[in-house]
Amino acid sequence: MKFYNKLISLTMVVIMMFSVAACGGSNGGNEGGEVSQQQSTAPTPEEIVKAAEEKMQEATSVESNMTMDMVMTSQGQTVNMKTNMDMISFTDPMKLKMDMTIDMGEQLGGTQMMQFYADETDGNMTMYMNMMGSWYKQNVPEEQLAQYDTKENLSTYLDNSTGFTEAGTEQVNGEDATKYDGVITGSQMNEVLKASGALDDLEPMLAGTDLDASTIYEDLPDITMSIWINAEQYPVKYEMDMTAMMQGLMDKVMATAQQEQALTVDAMKISMTNKNFNNAADFEIPEEAKNATQAQ
Repeated sequence: MKFYNKLISLTMVVIMMFSVAACGGSNGGNEGGEVSQQQSTAPTPEEIVKAAEEKMQEATSVESNMTMDMVMTSQGQTVNMKTNMDMISFTDPMKLKMDMTIDMGEQLGGTQMMQFYADETDGNMTMYMNMMGSWYKQNVPEEQLAQYDTKENLSTYLDNSTGFTEAGTEQVNGEDATKYDGVITGSQMNEVLKASGALDDLEPMLAGTDLDASTIYEDLPDITMSIWINAEQYPVKYEMDMTAMMQGLMDKVMATAQQEQALTVDAMKISMTNKNFNNAADFEIPEEAKNATQAQ
């Protein structure tokens, strides 16, 4: 069970690397998104997706909800980890609120709740964290807060997605939205991670193992991605199925650790919905957060 718990911890690190990767800019993989000035026919799915991405970048505020579900099985034991995040973000100046719940099951400590705020004053970024009933605050670089930026996260993944096709109309947030299916190839994701510097952050966490951060993301399976765009051309939802990719990563970990027991990643899916573009609910940072102990 100790090894299993360590493996779960490494899995959470890997998941966070995908989040951090969104800070690193894009490779322009979605080359089909460039709209030709001479084209007079109806826009292609990739052009529609690109236009939605650009419109979201122009939004001054947005409310988002992200869920992440992961199920893993080993030696007859199944762990189901569920993460839920409600976020409100503003730009110019930047201001962020995030309520996060992580349910890791009874084997790994049950449910944990955390609350984050962040703001910008005279170019200085401050993050406020409420963990286990205690508030802490810390001055942080702008790029560290970027990993929580809904617009930047979505933009990075979309810029590295290809092959979008229209897949019907569905209801999202009570309105019709057109669904488009695409793919982020393993090689594209590998390049995003390298460009972001996320692998540098992973190195210390792999100390004492035979794993190499420079190779752990090589030969990754593709990620399937879907995006829903409403009538106003905003991306109101996106989903990624990372099950095959996580299974590939776990296979590498198990092989390096010379563990004979099988570990199956039954599911690893991320979903995010967005609403109230340019009209997000405003909020104030609590006084107890502002007066919290300064973390080093």
